[in-house]
Amino acid sequence: MNKKILILTTCFLAIFLNGNTQETGFNPIDNSTEFKNKINLLTSNTQTIQSDFIQEKHLGFLSENILSKGKFAFKNPNLLRWEYAEPINYIIVFNKKSILINDDGKVSSFDTRSNKMFSEINNMMIGTIQGSLFNDSERFNVKYYESEKQYLLELEPKMAEMKNMLKTIKIFIDKSDNSVSSIKMVETSDDYTKIDFVNRKLNLPIHDEKFKL
Repeated sequence: MNKKILILTTCFLAIFLNGNTQETGFNPIDNSTEFKNKINLLTSNTQTIQSDFIQEKHLGFLSENILSKGKFAFKNPNLLRWEYAEPINYIIVFNKKSILINDDGKVSSFDTRSNKMFSEINNMMIGTIQGSLFNDSERFNVKYYESEKQYLLELEPKMAEMKNMLKTIKIFIDKSDNSVSSIKMVETSDDYTKIDFVNRKLNLPIHDEKFKL
């Protein structure tokens, strides 16, 4: 069960095939300090996010990628809900220091503080949305890029636990609404997952009950 949970939760951290190549159409940002201040200001104004998501998982031993669809919700400061609707029904809620899982009607609960990997995943997901992850120089090396329509942040893990699993994390932010539109991450095996957030709605009310199972 723990292995299954780990696989699913790491899938939430979107992963792209080659993290060592620069994305087409993106150029380095010269003044990273000014950019970080701008992003921190923008993300600090985000109280809630609701969206659909499309997840594409690539495994080298499979001829076709695995597609999943569902709904995502975030409420500041530390509530997350991932609800898979296709191809299976599966819900994972990050509620402060707990992970709640509904697997086809069977509900389980885990304390992230008792599992360092779960804790890292939770911190990374929250930090991505809040912008705090971009300033975490102790855990990540960060590079900044931009295109005409998006910003791109590339994070390379420093900590051994993450480096053993991930090569890099790519976070795409739309300039149109300053929200995260995609998250991509490269695994050490070069397998990847890509999650696109579509139909995003910002700062609409979400009741706390949504983050309970």
